[in-house]
Amino acid sequence: MKSKFTLLIIWLLIASIVLAGCATAQPDVAETQEEAAAVDQPAEAEPAEPAAEAKEEPAGGVVNQAGVELPADAAPIEEQVLRLAVTEYSWLSWAYTAYDFTAGPTYGIHDSCVRPDKEFNPQPSGCESWEVSDDGLTWTFHLPEDKVWSDGTPVTAEDWVFTLQRYARPDYDFEWFYSMAGIQNWNEVVSGDLPPEELGAKVVDDYTFTVTTDRPAPFLIKQFADLWVVPKHIVQDRLADGSWALNPDTAISAGPYKFEKWDKGKEIVWVANDKYTGPYPPMMDKIILTFMEPEVRFNAYKNGEVDIIGYGYEVDLPPASLAQAQADPELSEQLISWPNFITYYLFFDTWNPPFDDLNVRKAFSHAIDREALVNGPLKNQSTAAYTMNPPGFPGENVAELKDIQTYDPEKAREYLAEAGYPNGEGFPKLIMKTRDAYPALTNAAEGIASMLKENLGVEVEIQDLEYGIYMDELGAQKRNQDGEMNFALVPYEYDFVDGSNLLGVWGGCEPEGADLPDMPGRHTWYNEEYNQLVCEANSIIGDEARRNDLYQKAERILIEDVALVPIYHGTFNVLVNPELTGPALEPNNNGVVTFRGFRFNSSEGQVYRTE
Repeated sequence: MKSKFTLLIIWLLIASIVLAGCATAQPDVAETQEEAAAVDQPAEAEPAEPAAEAKEEPAGGVVNQAGVELPADAAPIEEQVLRLAVTEYSWLSWAYTAYDFTAGPTYGIHDSCVRPDKEFNPQPSGCESWEVSDDGLTWTFHLPEDKVWSDGTPVTAEDWVFTLQRYARPDYDFEWFYSMAGIQNWNEVVSGDLPPEELGAKVVDDYTFTVTTDRPAPFLIKQFADLWVVPKHIVQDRLADGSWALNPDTAISAGPYKFEKWDKGKEIVWVANDKYTGPYPPMMDKIILTFMEPEVRFNAYKNGEVDIIGYGYEVDLPPASLAQAQADPELSEQLISWPNFITYYLFFDTWNPPFDDLNVRKAFSHAIDREALVNGPLKNQSTAAYTMNPPGFPGENVAELKDIQTYDPEKAREYLAEAGYPNGEGFPKLIMKTRDAYPALTNAAEGIASMLKENLGVEVEIQDLEYGIYMDELGAQKRNQDGEMNFALVPYEYDFVDGSNLLGVWGGCEPEGADLPDMPGRHTWYNEEYNQLVCEANSIIGDEARRNDLYQKAERILIEDVALVPIYHGTFNVLVNPELTGPALEPNNNGVVTFRGFRFNSSEGQVYRTE
């Protein structure tokens, strides 16, 4: 018996080694992020990797309130609390406002249709699988039948279709983003010319819905990483505000975490959702979002008050703090850095004086020394930008476009003189508006104002606005074709990795018979050829090279017409408590460790605290 048992053990060990050797190999590392992002629409989506990683690690006896067993090195359950520093905004419902929204872990009360993995490829989340018709016009989404809201109500296709109907309303500040996909009857539903039931999103059965577009939209599946399901049985009215998400009795969740409380001026608390059955099981038992100004977060991190800082728009590590962290033996080991797909840029109201004159815009583009900014107030936080699409992004054309808007003060003065303002004489005083500017960005804005004064003789005052007020003014400027925002500095961070994304801020497929305020994009700039190129590229399926060639041609128009003056691309510098580990902190296929916050890949829920 002992001999047979020993042989059996040996046979099992050999079998396990053979099976391990036959395991599916990882794909070759992409040469660029652009190649990694070029994804065919799958007929049947593969399971998301993070879930497998989280569940396959050996259990260590620590179980959170969602029933998730943590790995053997996990600290006791009472220590499984993630503490983050955020800015307090007004709402918790993405479907009500995307710009006055206090972000929660994995967007808390919501779950998205898909989530990108570390290579930006869409993975199943709230949607289990999907396929697209041969003509590229109809997408069919399949839902898991075991998924329920935290009140026990099933999550059905009615919820997902209602969510899209809720996005298609005129007062929604992110409506323009979803309009890019060209969902059938989108503009007519937004304007009220058609009822929401006529939108090209239809319920097939309880666990299947379809989305039909006017033209092929190969990027739609990536865009649906921002399709955050809303509970129809709670909200009911697609035009209702976001009050439902502020009340613990109605703020139900389909995501890994659920809302517990909001102490105004202090914190928001999220707890692991025991009803969640999706591919991103929550590891931390509780997540606390503490409201804290960016300039004090570095000290809070050093004092052990927060676990992670530095992974959002707000730079928690200005140059002096970052230098301190880099010089400190312990802190430097906790620091991770990577270039982000984000562009900070100046924009103009090109529909009204003085910026309706291309020579004025050219003068501004040549008057700003980007290299001085990124080596000064933005040191170690940025690289100089000369294009909208950052290096490595699909369709980017940095090498070909970099010399169009070079720093040349003499040429800048010549252009301004041609516009009728020699040495700035007679040029109106400007107000440069910024949005929730952190100290380093304020310093950069002051540097830009100083350069415009020195090189052009133009007086510029800086005015910082709260996020919501800024976006309201931006929307009104286009809607009214005039207003208070004719010159401003703003960032745009990628929403999905596709050539259509950042360029979509400036235009796309034109609605038939649309007036100027109803043209695609969010700025007061219009170019018909640009829109035609972007629209054509957006509609091509199966030929990424052709798509990217069209995006490059479109961006040349954007830069030559000086719709914007790109200033810099941001670099993320993130400090992470060394007690934290988990799938979110594992490297991607290029060996790069990142920690992308909130909506991008569920990072907050995919870490745990070790002993």
